Amino acid sequence: MSEPEQPANMAVTSPDAPWPGVGQAPQMPPGYGYPPPAAPHYYQPYPVRRTNGLSVAALVCGICGFIYFIPAILGIVFGVIAIRQIKRDGTDGRGMAIAGLVTGMCWLALLGLLVLLVIPR
Repeated sequence: MSEPEQPANMAVTSPDAPWPGVGQAPQMPPGYGYPPPAAPHYYQPYPVRRTNGLSVAALVCGICGFIYFIPAILGIVFGVIAIRQIKRDGTDGRGMAIAGLVTGMCWLALLGLLVLLVIPR
């Protein structure tokens, strides 16, 4: 009596195994099944930069400078301090600080022009 033929995808094992292919992965033709496991990808987290709080305050005060013109003065002061702090510690918000500084100056220039035109000589 001859031994029965094994299917092509079954691995040859010892004759004392309970059934053929125990403990071994079947040999499959290429292109079938799951792909081999890949190495895990670890990404570096993107560093989050903080925004300087005084630059936000300078922008808000510069925009609201038409209210009794006191916020315009505060916008100029906060803008100058924020620009100095941003140079020192590297936080974000330089554009907001400059915008608050410029809008505060514009409101004070408008106030000065208004005072010059309204005061009679």
